Amino acid sequence: MEIPVDDDLFRQSLENVARLLNEQEVPWLVFGGAAMVLYGLEKGPVADIDVIISATAAARLSEAFSWHNHADGRSARFRSDYLLRPNLGPVPVELLGGFCISTASGWAEISVGETRAHRVGSEVVFLPTPQGLAALFRLCGREKDHRRAGLIESAVL
Repeated sequence: MEIPVDDDLFRQSLENVARLLNEQEVPWLVFGGAAMVLYGLEKGPVADIDVIISATAAARLSEAFSWHNHADGRSARFRSDYLLRPNLGPVPVELLGGFCISTASGWAEISVGETRAHRVGSEVVFLPTPQGLAALFRLCGREKDHRRAGLIESAVL
């Protein structure tokens, strides 16, 4: 399925990250505000493109491309083994390897899981299923996340 992306800067960065991760055969998915825009549930613009990958893939990419790991453990709600910020275009990209969310029962690691493949320009982009994205937002637990989960649950996607 082709997703039209009106924002040229967003599309350029998204195509660049997709090209790189697909060439490296890394399982990945876009989430956060970028996923909401791609599903047509928010207009944007997006401040950044959040991408979930495994910690193993992040370590391999960090070494292969000499990308600095910016993970610092300062957030009480979220943590990642790797936070990579490669320069892949005008909209910042954050690759989160080993991404975890704090829950009442401890840290929950978020894996790529089930995705939907969509074409953006010449590249294939992976999004969580709508149900998976809503569940991820509910787990994040902030007010904006609950609002986004509600938007997804009330939409027909």
